[in-house]
Amino acid sequence: MSQIIYSNIRLARLFNGFSLTDLGERLDKSKQYLSRVETGAEPVSASLEQALVEHLGILPEFLRHVDPMPLTEEQCHFRKQLTTKVALRQYARARGEMLKRLVCVLEEHLDMPGYRITEADPTSEESIERGAEQCRSAWGLGWGPISNITRVAENAGAVVMRVNGLAHEVDAVSFATRRPVIALNGSGRSACRARFGVAHELGHFALHIGVLTGDRLTESQANRFASSFLLPRASFLAESHRALRGSRINWDYMSQLKQRWGVSKSALLYRGRQLGVFSDDQVRAGYISLKRHGEAIEEREDEFMPVEQPEMVKDGLRMMTDELGVPLAAVARKMCVQPKLLRDLLGDEEDATDTKVVNLFAMA
Repeated sequence: MSQIIYSNIRLARLFNGFSLTDLGERLDKSKQYLSRVETGAEPVSASLEQALVEHLGILPEFLRHVDPMPLTEEQCHFRKQLTTKVALRQYARARGEMLKRLVCVLEEHLDMPGYRITEADPTSEESIERGAEQCRSAWGLGWGPISNITRVAENAGAVVMRVNGLAHEVDAVSFATRRPVIALNGSGRSACRARFGVAHELGHFALHIGVLTGDRLTESQANRFASSFLLPRASFLAESHRALRGSRINWDYMSQLKQRWGVSKSALLYRGRQLGVFSDDQVRAGYISLKRHGEAIEEREDEFMPVEQPEMVKDGLRMMTDELGVPLAAVARKMCVQPKLLRDLLGDEEDATDTKVVNLFAMA
């Protein structure tokens, strides 16, 4: 039998959100002992292997699986990286590793959309604007509102999924693997906030190939791309003439713009300042007004705007079952995990089987 890859124990532990102490309590082992196991300083006995399999939701083969393309730091675009706790970053990265393995199984059996996100130049605001415009042009989106940016990202070859357990302040994290993955925070983000998160991660894919992100510069570059992509400058400037009433923000019109373009009023202020529609003082007053009215995080229109649902994984798993005769349990087995771990990974994706699904695999 092949040797155990000790880092796989750590990966499964982090995926489940266990600290060394947490896992130690379940296995009746000390955290110091488990730390030595994960570094290869202690051998894994047959009884310990069985306990790990039972408590971590994996199969014995998982411990021996050699990943030919493990995620590197430069491939993980993690928003708020410098201010988010290390443990939460590790948890998100472990989820990304499992998502990558699920996608690899899907790619073995399905003809998924080709990757069509081209590299853009991040060195200036103008080059970022042009990069976003080139993506819109290449994808045939025109210059009006994007009705479903999640579907746009999936048609461009990225996989979008909702992931539970991400840090509250993190809207999304992405992984620039061969088949890029965007993991959205599953804890009730508004439609506008989720849409901006997808556009932000597309910005990382276009702007930051092989670049460690999470600092102020790369985050501002990805935000600029997202704003440019969701609100093209020519279109926004043409519609912004009513955004001010005298020197004050016209909030009724801002509400209309929000619902038409699918971006928050906060993002409209941000974009307006970029393009010179609003002064710094007007934007500052706008943010204060939103906060005063309880709209700093959730805005009043949000409850009427449906959140976009990722479709590629759900559609792919359904095709695997219905057309290829490969049930979810078989997919889990190919990932070397138990079905309960795969269900945990999928979250509410698996349960949404009664909704209408667009067959993205026919659009490649």
